[in-house]
Amino acid sequence: MMWPKRHRSLWMSSKKCVALNMTVPLVILGAGGNCIDILDAITARDAAANPYRVVGFLDDDPERHGEMLCGYPVLGAIRSAAQCTSGFPNAVFVNGVGSPKSFLQKPACIASTEIARNRFVSIVHPAATVSPHATIGQGTVILAHATIGARAVVGDHVMILPGCVVGHDCRIDAYAIVAAGTTLCADVHLQTSCYVGAGSVILGGITVSTGALVGAGSVVTRDVLSDTVVCGNPARRLRHG
Repeated sequence: MMWPKRHRSLWMSSKKCVALNMTVPLVILGAGGNCIDILDAITARDAAANPYRVVGFLDDDPERHGEMLCGYPVLGAIRSAAQCTSGFPNAVFVNGVGSPKSFLQKPACIASTEIARNRFVSIVHPAATVSPHATIGQGTVILAHATIGARAVVGDHVMILPGCVVGHDCRIDAYAIVAAGTTLCADVHLQTSCYVGAGSVILGGITVSTGALVGAGSVVTRDVLSDTVVCGNPARRLRHG
């Protein structure tokens, strides 16, 4: 029997309300470009299969508090995460903070929230490809058209931006950032809190050490020391420390 149009509309509305009530509120740390990409990754999921609903952003710039960003409010400061999200006691979080200027502050930024590790969730864009034999850590972001190869191990709070290729057997340690269009060939090791600039190529077997910065468009043919800035093709050291 076909329901009257008004009844069908009421049924669809109630179904949407039930789905909304079953989703988990999610808060994005930061209010920059990467954070909007994360928002897109969440909202790009089919609504029926999406476990999260975004409730807003947190950012430490007080001038942005109360701002509406792509239809979602900036709720307050990252360091006040618990207070700003008190209305969502079961909220989960994902970090979007990290740029060539701020990537070294990422661990302290996340620690300042005093949010337990198990309340950070990983977000994988539906247009990304992740091998079933890869391992993805807590609070990690993998954006559109990125590819993660077999036996790759990606740690906690890593950001892999659009169009990246992470080859088989790569290791990416916690807090590392891989900018858009980068290729990590097989068995590359990115250590903690390093940043690989957009469009770079890291050749197979190379290690980029803790706190290092690889400039955009570089081709890295040898290991990079910790706290070093390298750039070029082939990549050469610009400065250390």
